[in-house]
Amino acid sequence: MTVPPLTAAASAEPTPLVGTAARPIAPAVSDAQKVAAQFEAILVRQMIGPALESAMGGGGKAGGGSTYSYMLTDTIANQLTAGRGLGLAPMIAQQLTPRPSLASTPDSP
Repeated sequence: MTVPPLTAAASAEPTPLVGTAARPIAPAVSDAQKVAAQFEAILVRQMIGPALESAMGGGGKAGGGSTYSYMLTDTIANQLTAGRGLGLAPMIAQQLTPRPSLASTPDSP
């Protein structure tokens, strides 16, 4: 196997690879939106759980009713938060989205 010698063009300024430019924050925002929607579903599940448990006649009794109560609570919470949800997810996603640091600004003292 022979390796050709390096030429002057090969040792010049390297060219960037295609697709390696600075990526936008969109994937991080998308991840933040997913996490926020999941967190909103958890909050709704925590809020409606006790109400549905008492409606199902739970009251801490052992048996299959608690399993069905959890399944019903989970399904209702997922349906309530599907799509636009209750409006908590956008606020949570906004808090999870990275912001530029104040310390990195050139005007800082």
